[in-house]
Amino acid sequence: MTTKLKTLLFCLYCNKETSHTIIYKGGYLEDIKCNICGNEIRINREKLLETYTADFVDRVLTKPHRLTEEIKRDLSQFLKSIPIRILTKPYRIAREIGDILHQEKDENCS
Repeated sequence: MTTKLKTLLFCLYCNKETSHTIIYKGGYLEDIKCNICGNEIRINREKLLETYTADFVDRVLTKPHRLTEEIKRDLSQFLKSIPIRILTKPYRIAREIGDILHQEKDENCS
């Protein structure tokens, strides 16, 4: 079953919050597309699990420590930055995954 969802996300190419279409296939994220500039991130779940799992798990497990260190360094800057980080994090993760998958695809074609 495919589900399309329209939402507002921060687009790094448009450099502003824009309308995006998110496509879920079988309950899993498959595609995110900016409706303004057309930038699209496609997700291949199997490849994603292969390449991203170890690094992602490590980053998730170390996130509390990294946030604590950031708060200790500069609490006011942390408090200023957290709202936009919360809003843009899903897009940044999706973009990072897309970059990894494209890089691997290029390496396999060489």
